[in-house]
Amino acid sequence: MKIGFGRKRPGGHVLLRLQDSIRRARARGNRSFEELTGALRAAGKAGQAGAALELLAEHPALLLRLDADLRREHRTRPDEHPPVAAADGVALALLTSHHDGRVREQAVRRILADPSPELLPFLVLRAGDWVPQVRDQARAGLALLLHRRPDLAGPPAVRTALLTARRDRGSFALAQLRTLLAAGAPAAVAERLLDAPQPEVRRFALDAVAHRLKARDLLRFAELDADHGLRARAAEAVAREALWTEQHEILRRLAGSTHQGLRVTGLTGLVRAGLAQEAAGHLDDPSPLVRALAREAVRRAGGDAPAHYRAAVAAGSPSPAAVDGLAEVGGPADADALTALLGHPAAQVRARAVRALRLLGAVPVPELTRLLRDNSATVVREAATALLPSAASLPTGLLGELLTDPERPAVRRAAYRLLARRDTVTALRAALLAAGDPHPRLARQGRTDTVGLARWLGAAGGRDDGRSAAGGDAVPAAELLALAGRVRPRLPEEALAALRGWAAGAAASA
Repeated sequence: MKIGFGRKRPGGHVLLRLQDSIRRARARGNRSFEELTGALRAAGKAGQAGAALELLAEHPALLLRLDADLRREHRTRPDEHPPVAAADGVALALLTSHHDGRVREQAVRRILADPSPELLPFLVLRAGDWVPQVRDQARAGLALLLHRRPDLAGPPAVRTALLTARRDRGSFALAQLRTLLAAGAPAAVAERLLDAPQPEVRRFALDAVAHRLKARDLLRFAELDADHGLRARAAEAVAREALWTEQHEILRRLAGSTHQGLRVTGLTGLVRAGLAQEAAGHLDDPSPLVRALAREAVRRAGGDAPAHYRAAVAAGSPSPAAVDGLAEVGGPADADALTALLGHPAAQVRARAVRALRLLGAVPVPELTRLLRDNSATVVREAATALLPSAASLPTGLLGELLTDPERPAVRRAAYRLLARRDTVTALRAALLAAGDPHPRLARQGRTDTVGLARWLGAAGGRDDGRSAAGGDAVPAAELLALAGRVRPRLPEEALAALRGWAAGAAASA
C-alpha cells in the first residue's frame, strides 16, 4: 500500500499547530511529548503526513528525544496505536519508536517497502537500534535502499545520522551516507547536500566528495561559504590539489584572500611549493598568525624580517600591522623609534605603538600620560593599559581631573582603571565618583567596586591595605561620606552602613 506524502507544505491550521508544538517541545526539555505527538497525528489524519514529518525532521535533536519518549508512551498506553499495516505516514513513523521490538521491525519493513525522504530519518534511527533483529533489518535495508534510491539521501537523513553516530551502535547510517557520496552518488544528490542551509551537512558532504570536485568548485566554497569550518576544509582540499598539480596561482589566490584561514593555507602551500620568497609581501598582514608564517618563510629564503619592520617604522609611516610586527620581533632598542610614532596622525598607528612599547617593556610614562587625553578612544585605552603598572606614581590630581571629564567616557574609564590601582581609600573615592557617572558601564563598575571596597574597609576597621605609595594623598572620611550621599539611591544600604562604620572608626583613631 502506498503512503501518500504531500510534497508541498500547505499552510493549514494543523501544520501551524504542529509548528507551535515543536517550538514548545524544544523549549521544555525532557517533559512529556504528548502535545507534539498529538499534533503530528492530527496532521497525518488531515492528509499532511509528508509536510508534518518534514517539519519534524528539521529538528533532529528533538527527533531523538521524541524517540525515547515514545517508547515510554507506547509502554503505558498500548491500545492507542494502530497496527503497522493500517498506519498512515505519521503513525508509521511513530511506530518505529514503539517499545516492542517486533513492532519496530514491522515498521522498518514497511518503510523499506515504500520508502520516502520523510521517513528515512526514522530508518536511520533504527539502524542503531539496541535489538539486533531490528538493527540488522534496518541496516541491510538502508544499505540497499541508498544503492537503489540515492535521491532519498537528503539533509534530514544526514543530520539525524550525524547525531546518532555519537551513540553506541549508531555510526552505521553515517558511514553508508559517506560511502554513497564518496563512491559516486549522482551529482544532484551531492549538490543538494552541498547547498543545504545547515553547515554541518555541507561539511559532511564536502569531506565525502572533495576528491571529486574541481578546483574551481572547491575555491567557491573556500571563498564564499558562510561557515568557517567548511571554508577551512575546502581551502585545505584545493591547496592539496594545487600542490599536486603545480597550480601555484591557486595558492596565491588563497594567500590573498580576505579570510585569515585561507591566507594561512595559501601561504603554507607557497612555502611547501618552494616559493618561500613570495612570503615577503605578507609580513605586514593584519593577522598575527599570517605574519609569523611569513617571517618564517622569509627566514628560510634568507631574508631579514626584523629589518623590514624597523625600516617601515623608521620611515615614519608604517602600517598598523608593521608596528605589531616590530613588537613581535623587536626589543627595547626599538623603543625610541616606536616612541616617535606616538604623535602619528593615524590613531591606529598611535595605538599600536603604545601597545608595542608595553609588550617590549619600554613604557615612556610621561609620553603615555599625555595620551590619556588623546582624541582616539582606542589610544586612550591602550595608554591606560600600558600605564597600569605605573599607576601609583601618576599624579592623583591629574587622574581625578580626568575622571570628571565632562565629555569623554573613554577618558573617564581610563582614569578610573588607574585610580582603582591606588590605595583602598583613593580607589573607593574613585568608585563613588564613577557610581554616579552618566555612562552605564562605568557607573555599574563603580557601584560594584564601591560595595566591595566598603565591605573590606568595614571588616578592616579603618585600616588601609598598604597599596598606597609613600606620601600618598589622604582622602578625608567626610568627603567619602558626602560622595556616598550623592549616589545613595544607587548603593545598597549594607554598603552605606559599612562606610559609616569605617568613617566612625577612622575618626575615633585620628
